[in-house]
Amino acid sequence: MASTEGAIVGIDLGTTNSVAAAVVDGQPQVLDEDGEQIMPSVVGLDPEGKLITGVVARNQLAAFPDRTVASIKRRMGKMEPVSLGDQTFTPPEISAMILRRLRDRAARALGRPVNRAVITVPAFFDENQRQATLEAGELAGLKVERIINEPTAATLVYHAGEHDPKRILVYDFGGGTFDVSIVRMEAGVVEVLSSKGDTHLGGDDLDLALLNHTAEAFQKEHGIDLRAQPPTRYRLLQACEQAKRRLSADVSVEIAEEFIAEKDGQPLNLTQTITREEFEELIAPLVDRTIASVDEALRDAGLTIHQIDDLVLVGGSTRIPLVQQRLREEFLREPSRAVDPDLAVALGAAVQAAMIDGESVGPVLVDVTGHTLGIEACTGMTFAGPILQFSPVIHRNSPLPARYEQSYSKMFDEQDGADIHVLQGEHAEVERNRSIGKFHVELEEGGGERSRIVVRFELTLDGTLQVTAMQPATGRSEEVTINNALSQFQAEERDRAEARLGAMFDASDELLEDEDLPSPKQWNEPAPPRNAAHEDAGSKYASAAALLEKAHRLQPTVTGDDAEDLQSLSENLRQAMAADDEPAVASLSEELDDILFYVQ
Repeated sequence: MASTEGAIVGIDLGTTNSVAAAVVDGQPQVLDEDGEQIMPSVVGLDPEGKLITGVVARNQLAAFPDRTVASIKRRMGKMEPVSLGDQTFTPPEISAMILRRLRDRAARALGRPVNRAVITVPAFFDENQRQATLEAGELAGLKVERIINEPTAATLVYHAGEHDPKRILVYDFGGGTFDVSIVRMEAGVVEVLSSKGDTHLGGDDLDLALLNHTAEAFQKEHGIDLRAQPPTRYRLLQACEQAKRRLSADVSVEIAEEFIAEKDGQPLNLTQTITREEFEELIAPLVDRTIASVDEALRDAGLTIHQIDDLVLVGGSTRIPLVQQRLREEFLREPSRAVDPDLAVALGAAVQAAMIDGESVGPVLVDVTGHTLGIEACTGMTFAGPILQFSPVIHRNSPLPARYEQSYSKMFDEQDGADIHVLQGEHAEVERNRSIGKFHVELEEGGGERSRIVVRFELTLDGTLQVTAMQPATGRSEEVTINNALSQFQAEERDRAEARLGAMFDASDELLEDEDLPSPKQWNEPAPPRNAAHEDAGSKYASAAALLEKAHRLQPTVTGDDAEDLQSLSENLRQAMAADDEPAVASLSEELDDILFYVQ
């Protein structure tokens, strides 16, 4: 029986785009808004200083990069501040703005409050990054019931159409990260055998490769580096992203940007033709890195490519012809088309959310840890002092939840305490691993049984790590929950962050107000129709932003003169919106609407 609390949803918090989904009438479905299933993971401040998110924020990125933030997922787990206008935020605070927006659009779609979520992360996210994601959810007003790995979530959707025992490989190439997981499905159980990945390899890097190629050619011709000024760089980056998308369908594209620079008082235009072959040569080393991760995941699982029954592709970057070609060469088969690369992760998270809520909608999930966890320990003595190395306690790819103990000895009988340094990584050398926590345990002096120290690691399904160090002979012990050590917020800081974000949400016209939701008695009734005035409240250019989003999605399917017209009109409309030129926005919107009517 489902919970009587507020609704629970699954959220794919992506680098480039994010999606919310829920199980409705026994089936997972994406919770869209005005027909748009995907929300760009971009936040910004409009000219009045109000918070904007999604399409509206993305459309001002090139014009106002100083008050717009994109790809925040790549900075999760880091302590560095993020500038947004004249304010600074932590990465979890920026992510919380995206999650709050998703929470509100989900509530509108479901017609009831949403206060709980399952949020997905890359399989190779470390403990810091997972904790930062958890904090972002809490700041967004969500009780995060579970953090699950993205490839694992996609498997839950794939499993819905499968009944025979299978070993599948999930290849997840998204906007900012890459993951691969080997999964065994049998008798209603989905068991992850191994995971491998790269949290700094994704579609953004493919865009950057094309940007550097284009900028270097322009610099060679004109002596001007288009990457030097943020507005110009972001404008070129958007053009390169569009070119990348179009090259999935076309053998060559033209990158054309008018008045992109000035030299000796004269405007300069950018016009470059890029062939698919040239693009593939640029990105081949990056694609090869993903194949290397595939090979390593297979080795970790003790399998060969011939023992894999199916290949599932997740993430927008898997649409690139070179990616599909390399996978066909590696596996000698066509990838499965059973799941939507853009939506599978969110739909799988929705399945897991429904299971937590008491609904019987999917298989039992057995996930694994993506990294080895252990402590710094003395492995020997030299004249120079002790030899300190990384001592694993929970090995990578151990099934979750995990509970392991390891025994150690005091360095000398008179030792009356020990510093426990908790590490994460795969290297024997301490400094090559990531420090994720430290604590001290008091010990009684003496040899024999009193020299033994037992260290216990307990890792939960949501990535919470509890470490206990004890002296069995005396009962002395200390423990630490690593989440507390990793948290970027102390209690007072968290309160301040929640208050600041709350004020921004209150001031933002685009976010959901309580009166927009039905009363609890109406929760089971269909959601009421959206009010047109409310739809426009998010921005006075909401309809223009919707046209730009539609053009962005259709661009890869359009060729020839239509493609050039679509790109030119979109760019001119963005500039008119940035300049707050209402007559120009109205005129260009009408032109763009006309061409979209003919090309869709």
